[in-house]
Amino acid sequence: MKSLKRLPGKLVNAKRVARRRRGATMFDYVLVLGAVLPMLAMSYYYSMRIIRAVYEMTCTLVCWPFM
Repeated sequence: MKSLKRLPGKLVNAKRVARRRRGATMFDYVLVLGAVLPMLAMSYYYSMRIIRAVYEMTCTLVCWPFM
């Protein structure tokens, strides 16, 4: 028996569904390479600055009453 996939209201051949979705994988790769990796690189680049700023703010808050 052929593999059938149930969509809302009708049965569709699974190969036909896979054929329609063939370009979606390329879109996923483009999304990862074009959006997620630059955001990751930017957050990695600014992470030490953010950590340093939080450290300075914490030191300021702790030392402020004694100044």
